[in-house]
Amino acid sequence: MIDKNQKNKLLEIVYFLNELFKIILYILLQIIFIPFAVVGLIFGLYKEMANSKKLGVSFSAGQALQYRWFMHYLDTRPDSISVAFTKNYPCESQFGLWTIMGALIISQRLFGFKTRLSKVAEPEEANLAAVSGSRVVMFDKIMEKYVDEMEQIVLLGAGFDLVALHFIEGKKAKVFELDQINTLNLKVETLKKAGIKHDWITYIPVNYANESWVEKLLEAGFDKTKRTLFLWQSVSLYLEADIVKETLRDVANLCVDGSVIAQDFYSKAYSLGEYSFIAKRNMSLIESMGEPAKFGIDMSHAPKVAVKLFLKECGLKMIAYIQFGEKLDIEPFYCIVEAEKL
Repeated sequence: MIDKNQKNKLLEIVYFLNELFKIILYILLQIIFIPFAVVGLIFGLYKEMANSKKLGVSFSAGQALQYRWFMHYLDTRPDSISVAFTKNYPCESQFGLWTIMGALIISQRLFGFKTRLSKVAEPEEANLAAVSGSRVVMFDKIMEKYVDEMEQIVLLGAGFDLVALHFIEGKKAKVFELDQINTLNLKVETLKKAGIKHDWITYIPVNYANESWVEKLLEAGFDKTKRTLFLWQSVSLYLEADIVKETLRDVANLCVDGSVIAQDFYSKAYSLGEYSFIAKRNMSLIESMGEPAKFGIDMSHAPKVAVKLFLKECGLKMIAYIQFGEKLDIEPFYCIVEAEKL
């Protein structure tokens, strides 16, 4: 008769063999995908980079769509809207995405093989490799937290993020999205091609070189007397420090009591390409597309204090602070904050 210890050991062996079998199947499938993945990667990058330049839109804004696509098919964040949008977005290749991620997606769905990409890390446990998925989920949570109590929602530098379509349809809040003219025009055009309802959102194309985004927002019907959630995600990294401060001061001046701005910041070490080889490589790719990193907060000592002081300079008071990788033995590199007017 098998005793309890023997039974547990037997179960451990069965579990190990089962997991090993999954890994072997995945490797075999990945080997089959390799030649397609090489072609898909080259074709995908060419399409992303060439079409982004041709259409005059942000390369990094398009990259953000990929994470939402991955998360949908890996069942970490269902988002059929972003998938439909990506299929019609001219700067992305469905073939490239499937050839690169297909083996993992198929392996997970057929026999339950999972990697770290199959789970969204909690912010405090998210390293640089995990930050993209974790960031998406954190901004989702912020949107869910405030959507029912806010009268207006403003997405600054909205890019191709579809979070408003994901969470706000049918809500009472009036939604405004602002970005460069080419970016928003392409966004609306792609939404139409994908058959995605969007007419309840006010899109405000802005030429930042000679137009005031504040004036354009007010002209579009923004009401300074109403509680507003401002989302400013992954934009400050590419702006000069003076412009970041000016923008946040403008937001503070538009805020009424009860309004909130949710904002993220990268560290100075990251923006300078000194954080890691991977960070430097990523920033070099984006810089080659005309989007060099320009701004970061010095997070080498007391990062929470540093961010709090920076927000204070901009007329804002920090009310929530999330430091990514805080539980890991790594240098601080990224945070998300919530703030209100001083």
